[in-house]
Amino acid sequence: MENYNSVSAADIRKNLKTRDRLILSMDVPTKNDVLSVLKELENEISTIKIGLELIYNEGTDIISTVTGCGYKVLLDAKLMDIPNTIAGALRGISKLGVNMITIHTFGGSGMLLRAKEELVRTAEKNNQLSPLLFGVTVLTSLDDADLNSFGFSAGYTSVVKNLARTAIDSKIDGIICSPNEVSVLRESFGNDFLIATPGIRLPEDDTGDQKRYNTPEKAIEDGADFIIVGRPIIKSSDKNGTVKNYLKRMERR
Repeated sequence: MENYNSVSAADIRKNLKTRDRLILSMDVPTKNDVLSVLKELENEISTIKIGLELIYNEGTDIISTVTGCGYKVLLDAKLMDIPNTIAGALRGISKLGVNMITIHTFGGSGMLLRAKEELVRTAEKNNQLSPLLFGVTVLTSLDDADLNSFGFSAGYTSVVKNLARTAIDSKIDGIICSPNEVSVLRESFGNDFLIATPGIRLPEDDTGDQKRYNTPEKAIEDGADFIIVGRPIIKSSDKNGTVKNYLKRMERR
């Protein structure tokens, strides 16, 4: 897959191979763990998600470790703050060489607009490619009961839809939601944005703390561009075989 730049979702989508669409969430705490997993994967996929656990244990140098092994990086930063602070954070993140970044849609349209503008401005200034910006909606560990306890009167589908509308109107590149909301977003807003879905499990997988989950086939069939899988691969005794199984199931849709 070619490096991402400021092209349309359709242009990005048409160049995606199946191996590009499966993103591994590197849910491990140490550099040695990362290198062990990457060795087993043998570059069967192209992108690794690096999140808070790994960044706070190893620091941002772990990004160059992963890219040095031939992978692209989704930095799961889950940014949310006032617009000025987010802009400053993204100027720093832009130096790290990542391909995708996550930001919380709950931060609102002002934050999202400033974030996208800052990424594009910084990329142009440094003659670099701008990372894709993905808006996190409602975490897949939450369900209607959780949202009700927070004071939301609507269910998660409605909340995800409203957050996605804000993000799409703010011109960010993609949405992160559970596989169960993908079809609703496609029906409501079309195809001019990307969707990445965590909460992916096979019938035989342990669901862990995931409350809204579905199969890779269902996510792809409904219109997801990327699926994000962590523990079912990380904890597998045959990580390479498990990845290949997911890829085959994605191709069946």
